[in-house]
Amino acid sequence: RANCSEYFPIFISLLWVAGIFFHQGVTAVCGLLYLYTRLRYFQGYAVAAQGRLGPLYASAWLLWVLVGLALAGLLAHFLWS
Repeated sequence: RANCSEYFPIFISLLWVAGIFFHQGVTAVCGLLYLYTRLRYFQGYAVAAQGRLGPLYASAWLLWVLVGLALAGLLAHFLWS
């Protein structure tokens, strides 16, 4: 559970920035997918330690997607305005 609390502020910040500067719909879908992968992570962790690896990698990948969306939105807003 500590793992979730470490990544939650990063997730919320990226979700907020990407939603404002990129696109709300795309960001919302990524956010929902991230929350689903975290749920699957905890379910897999409760069964066996190996069951958490797939959802862990998927949630990390989605965080990087949100970083990319936030960066693209910020660049578009501040460089091409």
